Formats: sequence, C-alpha cells, structure tokens
Amino acid sequence: MDTTHLLVTDLEVDTALTEQSVPLAVRTVWQLLRESDVRLSEAVALDVPDVELADRVVVLRETREGGVFEADVTSATAAQLAELIGTRQSGPVFTIDGRRLGADEVAALFRKVTGKSVHALGFTRQVRSHRGTDRPRIVEQAAPVQGPTKPA
Repeated sequence: MDTTHLLVTDLEVDTALTEQSVPLAVRTVWQLLRESDVRLSEAVALDVPDVELADRVVVLRETREGGVFEADVTSATAAQLAELIGTRQSGPVFTIDGRRLGADEVAALFRKVTGKSVHALGFTRQVRSHRGTDRPRIVEQAAPVQGPTKPA
C-alpha cells in the first residue's frame, strides 16, 4: 500500500511552523504533534496546570487509554508554551480570542497551509521512529523489471 501521501516533509512542516498568518497557538499545537506522541485531541485539551515548563513536560489527562501520561517537549516548544501561557495560572493552554482552540480549526489550518492532513504529522513521526531514523524515506516503486528481449 502506497502511504507516501500520508507523509509530510520537514520543509512542509518548517514552512507551516513559520507561517505568520497562522496564530502561534495553532503553530505550537503542530509543533507538539510533530515532536511527540500527543494526539490532536489531547493537545487541544491541555490546561495551563498540565504544562510543567521547568521539566519540559506536558501532562496528558484526557487520553484514549484513560489514565495520566507525560510527554516530553523540546526547549523550543517549551518556550512557545511559556509565551502562550504568560502569567495565567489556569484555563486552556491553546486559545484564540479568549476561547479554547478546537481540533477542527487546527486540522483545517494545517490542510490549508500544507495541503495535507494534520494526522500526517503523527504518521510521519511514527514512520521515522519505526525506521530508526529522523528522516522518512519515501521510496518510489521501481519500474517492473523486464526480461531479456529477443533479437529481431
């Protein structure tokens, strides 16, 4: 099964993450999805107390599996989270115009900017992890090998 359409390249993600017309809250969700096993629904459900900036960890409470899990974040993502949270002690982490950011908004903007599903971020990360490399290898199907031709 050809899954190359499900992969997103580093260039596509880097371009999306620097797109200034997209709110920082949305770009930070994308970054979180790119670098961790956090699902989109879990990311947008994060509240300020779930972010432990000093330890660069987000605590996931609303997971499919039930239970509480932690996900590490990079220092760059931690800095973006700190900017989004500011001095707030409570409320949702990801907000736009004072309301919690929705998963549908995040997904729609990613598709608008990249032409791909936001779930491609997670799929690409899984492929990289499975292959033991930081870069997904998109393998083109080789043309069928033809047998020797008969002389005319």
